[in-house]
Amino acid sequence: MANRKTQASLDSLVAEYMDRNPRSRQMFERAKTSLPGGNTRTGVYFDPFPIYADRGEGVYLIDLDGHRLLDFVNNNTALILGHAHPAVVGALQDRVAKGTGFSRPLALEVEMAECLRERIPSLERVRFCSSGTEAVLNAIRASRAFTGKHKIAKFEGAYHGMDEYAMVSYLPPPGPGLGPAHRPRSFSTSAGLTPEAVENVIVLPFNNPEACGEIITENANDLAAVIVDPLSTAAGMTLPANGFLTRLREITEGAGVLLIFDEIISFRVSRGGAQERYNVRPDLTCMGKVVAGGTPGSVFGGRADVMALYDPTSGAPRIPHSGTYNANPIAMVAGLATLRILTPGAYDKLNSLTLRLGSKLDAVFKEADIQAQVTVAGSLFRVHFLPEKPHNYRAAVQDDAAMHKWLTFSLLNQGIYWKQGGNVSLPMQDTHIDQLVSSVRTALQQIGK
Repeated sequence: MANRKTQASLDSLVAEYMDRNPRSRQMFERAKTSLPGGNTRTGVYFDPFPIYADRGEGVYLIDLDGHRLLDFVNNNTALILGHAHPAVVGALQDRVAKGTGFSRPLALEVEMAECLRERIPSLERVRFCSSGTEAVLNAIRASRAFTGKHKIAKFEGAYHGMDEYAMVSYLPPPGPGLGPAHRPRSFSTSAGLTPEAVENVIVLPFNNPEACGEIITENANDLAAVIVDPLSTAAGMTLPANGFLTRLREITEGAGVLLIFDEIISFRVSRGGAQERYNVRPDLTCMGKVVAGGTPGSVFGGRADVMALYDPTSGAPRIPHSGTYNANPIAMVAGLATLRILTPGAYDKLNSLTLRLGSKLDAVFKEADIQAQVTVAGSLFRVHFLPEKPHNYRAAVQDDAAMHKWLTFSLLNQGIYWKQGGNVSLPMQDTHIDQLVSSVRTALQQIGK
């Protein structure tokens, strides 16, 4: 698609968007007087202003202007049951009436821990916290304490929350500063990171087991852990090549390095997460979003000997870990209600719908002679405007941002909310899949005129 044609169409779509959403526009202007740039959550901002949500109902997000948007974002994958699922709402209402927090443990946290351990065998012991960032920073800290080593490794482009170590090389801008593809350099992608954080993070190339093996082996004496998002969801959803995660497990085990799976998003692909899907057992796992039923809550856990660092029963634990909202009853009941509904049959439905969606989107792009790739993993899907599916971050970052922006506004104006793809929720039916496909077809026909 020619840039001039794309821009002209985009200008028209943005003008329509602004006309359709006057209340969101007014709220954004109001927000800028209290919040920096009118924003407190970077990922929800976009130009010229974001849509402000009012409420959610099943598969729909209803915004301040009263539009019922078919929601394929679901609060960044957290709402696998859709908005305000009756079982989750009922559990929360019942729980709130009994109190929202205590300075004592509840039986709920034991029940939730047992539920997670039954689903994921690698979780020999677990601990709860309030966000994915907290889960990751604790897993990294435990790795350093257990191994006595100070460095960690992560994959180029990957997102693992807002901890210092995690922010190194998160979506770095392409260019010579990143170093060779097989030997990425650590890159500071946020102001305020300490030089020590950048120096102590080793960056790995996704889907390159030979290079990973060399880098990990060379740094084994200083390297405590490798953390990986098995689906590379925030780095373009570049799925692992056949055998890559298995080989990564072998490499880390051979080097005496712990392997951490960040399953905060990827847990939704099957009952036992990506580690079940790919048959790989990590040493530690971080989870959030789905396991908290869409409320603020997260989990980290794994090997009993590593998690014993937090054990206070024989004196002060080697790693103290407090948090007023750890194992908060609101997160526990919402998470349990969600997990009970996520039976093998529920995953079959989710995955079947998403496969159907991916196939239909592929066909629509081919009909329109638009170069696009559709990647599906469980109930997640991602569109790339590229000649072939990307295999790592450097390939994914070549995606056509202008095309994505154009399609996003076109779909919003047609009553559909997505972000370069999205995820399917359990209440969705074939009709919702068909609505998205039809809207994409309409958009492509308009730009083709």
